[in-house]
Amino acid sequence: MKQTILKLAVLTAMTGATSAHAALDLFQPENNKTDDLVWVGHMSPDTDSVVGAIMASHLYGGTPTAAEAINPETTFVLNYCNVESPKVTSDYSKFQVGLVDFNQKTQLAPTVKPESVVAIIDHHAIGGAPINAPQVISMDIREWGSTATILAANAESLNVTLPKSIACVGLGAILSDTVVFDSSTTTDYDHHYAEKLAKLAGITDINDFGQQMLIAKSDLSHLSADAILTMDYKNFEFGGKKVGIGVAETLTADQLIERKADFHKAMKAYKEAEGLDYLFFSITDTKHKRANLLWVDSAEKQILKTAFNTDINSDMLTLDGVTSRKRQISPSIQNAIEK
Repeated sequence: MKQTILKLAVLTAMTGATSAHAALDLFQPENNKTDDLVWVGHMSPDTDSVVGAIMASHLYGGTPTAAEAINPETTFVLNYCNVESPKVTSDYSKFQVGLVDFNQKTQLAPTVKPESVVAIIDHHAIGGAPINAPQVISMDIREWGSTATILAANAESLNVTLPKSIACVGLGAILSDTVVFDSSTTTDYDHHYAEKLAKLAGITDINDFGQQMLIAKSDLSHLSADAILTMDYKNFEFGGKKVGIGVAETLTADQLIERKADFHKAMKAYKEAEGLDYLFFSITDTKHKRANLLWVDSAEKQILKTAFNTDINSDMLTLDGVTSRKRQISPSIQNAIEK
């Protein structure tokens, strides 16, 4: 398969380093000292973030963790695959840290010291607020559909056969981030490694597994608007502005749309509490492949009008064919703010 990747692999020995840790060796893991190594994804962890930490710790050593409580879809995947949930960790100050599924300081657990970061494995653009560390960091960043896809490829390169359970969660992470291959972020690599992982996991019907995940993700009736708002949420810095974008992917979008008033109230309170300049929330209809965007005030409404070049005549903007925060929503909002 032709390699068309953006891959940064920056390695250093850094003998005699003091406060900063040496970059992790992603090519010869046996060279690494991993007694105090932990792996963690972004705040408001999703399935790819949690599974990325599990897969990375299996390949490179260390312990998988989560920065906050995991969501219902991730819980379903871990239970389905019989994998123990990573420990939710609040204090990272005493560890060397490998990061998965993000590279922005706005999404970093607050107790992670930049000088403790030894690796970043990710599939997102290096945006407006990348993590700035005083030392060289090993990076593997590719424009693929999920971090799990990258780690599956790395396992292959290292001649590591993933156990059935880890292959299973890896498949789940790919299906989650690509919305069962329906997202515009899906690549040929995601299809290729999903099939390989499915074979290792003994899963014969990939689509059925993905549909079960979507159903698990869709049942949000028991959660408050506040909880749903931040369940799949990311902070960004665009043009010097603090921007929050939350997403709820669901097969039953109408159930959440009926709660618009609750979301507007929750968004207003959250925006004020966090000191955000802009806050957006997408009720993403995975069944009909469209985003239903909510906002707090007229400034955000104007941003959305510019971002998507459309008039807005109601309290919600519906965008057919828009399902990806990474590829569609976030870049459009960034461009509008930075104009």
